[in-house]
Amino acid sequence: MRQLFFFLILFILLVSEGVAIDLLPNILTSKSTLIVPHWIFVFLFLIVLFYDRQDTFFAIGYGVVFGLFIDVAYVGVLGVYMFVYPLTLYIMQLLKGMLQTNIYITILMTVIGITMIETLLYFIYTFIGTIDTTWSYFAIYRLLPTVLANLILFIPLYFICMDWLMKWSNERFDK
Repeated sequence: MRQLFFFLILFILLVSEGVAIDLLPNILTSKSTLIVPHWIFVFLFLIVLFYDRQDTFFAIGYGVVFGLFIDVAYVGVLGVYMFVYPLTLYIMQLLKGMLQTNIYITILMTVIGITMIETLLYFIYTFIGTIDTTWSYFAIYRLLPTVLANLILFIPLYFICMDWLMKWSNERFDK
């Protein structure tokens, strides 16, 4: 039943990502600034932190499925998000084993994860010829606003989801 609940939340986040930027005031979205919502990644990262154990990979599986959904619905190039999300989640799961999971470390890990996603996307899209911007332009006008916007979502979501994800994890794995 929990898996269905995760799927439902992720599906709602998928649909919300498509309209999120349109709801922002025009002051925050100039013609040169591009904010990419990675809400699915943010929620999957919380699953990595508080639900998955070292030997379970639910978030990575969801990352493959919803990465494909993002590719089909928003991107048009199949496999990019389907590759980038699970890879980043796997690296975050490895880091989780080495670091504490307090709020400061998780904020840092979120910044690293979103930066990793955006950097991988930049190099993949540059390699296949979809974009042709310079690294400095990308870093200032896409990477920085994207990281900050997703961090604004992460902090309240951390406090909302932490307790119930840990509770569900304990119910599932501590039998």
